[in-house]
Amino acid sequence: MYQGYGGVNCVEAGGPPAGAGCGGYVVGETVKLLKELNAFYEYDVILFDVLGDVVCGGFAAPLNYADYCIIITDNGFDALFAANRIVASVREKARTHPLRLVGLVGNRTSKRDLIDKYVEACPMPVLEILPLIEDIRISRVKGKTLFEMAEFEPALTYVCDFYLNIADQLLSQPEGVVAHELHDRELFSLLSDFYLNPEEKKQENHQDNLDFMIV
Repeated sequence: MYQGYGGVNCVEAGGPPAGAGCGGYVVGETVKLLKELNAFYEYDVILFDVLGDVVCGGFAAPLNYADYCIIITDNGFDALFAANRIVASVREKARTHPLRLVGLVGNRTSKRDLIDKYVEACPMPVLEILPLIEDIRISRVKGKTLFEMAEFEPALTYVCDFYLNIADQLLSQPEGVVAHELHDRELFSLLSDFYLNPEEKKQENHQDNLDFMIV
């Protein structure tokens, strides 16, 4: 365990060498170890940053101990397909303990049209849409949080506000939802039509513009 920026304690659940084992197994074992060490009861907030491949039981293991789940996705087909699987996993886990889905965060995207299309079909809150800002990627390379970088680059303060908004919503202990995922075929149809019928999309956007002008 290492202490990071702002006194936050951090644990990296590293996986085995590529092709030599199961990363999901490591995540599951790490969660068990943290429980044995009573780590779950020593902190006000514990965040698990886990891959979206919840078909693997190991990657879904933190949901067994969580109060909330936040889905991080971009505005693309593949990410939303994975997000839909997470919705299914939350619904399944919610059968046995009070796990709730807080909502969805759009990650580094200049558009949200597919996200909006998905949450219309599978209702859930959209907590925030993080803009397509290169500094978010740079912060990872530098090994620093955006808040740490903002101390020396005040221009980044506005980016931090997006994350503070998400934190405020989470700390308010929202009721959350247990959404019902879309069937795979239904999801494919919903999202693929968006790509396969661009003319219809243009007409819809044009109509939206007309409506806006009339108002």
